Amino acid sequence: MTEHPTNPDQGGENGISLFDAVASSRAWKELSSALEAGVVPQSVVFCSPSLFHDPFVSLYAHTLFSGNGSGWLGETHPDLLRLGTPEAPPGIETFREQLVELYSSPVAAPYRLAVIHCADRLSPPAANSLLKITEEPPPRGRILFLLEEENLLPTLRSRSWILKMPPEEVLAPAAPPKNDEEWVHWLSEASSWKTDAVLLRATAWARWYALSGQFRKAEELDTLVVLFQKTKLSASMAIDLIFLMTREESTFEDFLDSLR
Repeated sequence: MTEHPTNPDQGGENGISLFDAVASSRAWKELSSALEAGVVPQSVVFCSPSLFHDPFVSLYAHTLFSGNGSGWLGETHPDLLRLGTPEAPPGIETFREQLVELYSSPVAAPYRLAVIHCADRLSPPAANSLLKITEEPPPRGRILFLLEEENLLPTLRSRSWILKMPPEEVLAPAAPPKNDEEWVHWLSEASSWKTDAVLLRATAWARWYALSGQFRKAEELDTLVVLFQKTKLSASMAIDLIFLMTREESTFEDFLDSLR
């Protein structure tokens, strides 16, 4: 069995991290079992909240690249190609310029891997430009589509292994603290957490708010989680803002401009 890469943000609440959540998901277990059996799909679609995308990329790339012992070298791995960003999908020109690299021989691993961010938001021309490479894939090139919504060109879906990771699979709803005593306890406990553990707890609270019919509060917490992923702000700032929104009833609009 391939040893998982070390997660730099591992730890936090009860040892739970984004990495742990993805590694325990049905989606990852299904794919990792196939990879260990020597089945390497040409294209994989991973549909989940963006919170889980980077940990999935790390797990997949590490396992895919470990066939000759090279393993996972992080973002500097020469056989890892990222197209687009977590905030924006790649355009057709990016595909024309960079996807040709999938046809080159791998530098240090058995395969090259192209990660396509925001694949559910590809423009029609950009999505259509992928039809040929998914129909006649390069022998040592693999593609990973990252989606938040199930919105991908049907032809691309039909040529890919579809994996879904709904948050409810790995994250149960949790009620936020109800009184000052519980808040003091939570703030003290959370002060030692990594950012990903704080965001996981915020996501659990958002699910609780949604199930309780408090949709605005749920949406604001979800938006805050996405913003922290994009801006890479500290765990202490995440705790402060979550406290303000949840305990002090501040709205997301109250401090959105200061975060941008």
